[in-house]
Amino acid sequence: MTALALQPTERPVAAAEARPLVRSTVMLARVWQLRDAQMVAILGDMQPEAWRRWCDGRVEIVDRERLRRMAVLVEIHVATRAASAALGAADWIRARLPELDGRSPLQLMASGRIEDLLRLRDRFAALPA
Repeated sequence: MTALALQPTERPVAAAEARPLVRSTVMLARVWQLRDAQMVAILGDMQPEAWRRWCDGRVEIVDRERLRRMAVLVEIHVATRAASAALGAADWIRARLPELDGRSPLQLMASGRIEDLLRLRDRFAALPA
């Protein structure tokens, strides 16, 4: 294991540190027109009540795994801007894509597996922005 690998015993991130990334994640949910249940799954089976508090601007301590997921979601948004330009982000995220074996980006993200988030980010990161 490398020194940069996150350890499960690492301290959670304080609300003040996490708030900007939480706000970005809430905005992405709006841009992508996702339902609360979809975001809860994408964020790793987050408690729905906690997600609703985030949407209301009330951020509490955030664990590092959820913070990592949110950071990857922002990276996905940046990586897929060129690919989603023709349809718009909300429609593109639901479109079945040949490069994802006929699945939509939303299907991949909603699996709840961080590996799928990383796969989606990496698949489109090589495209020119």
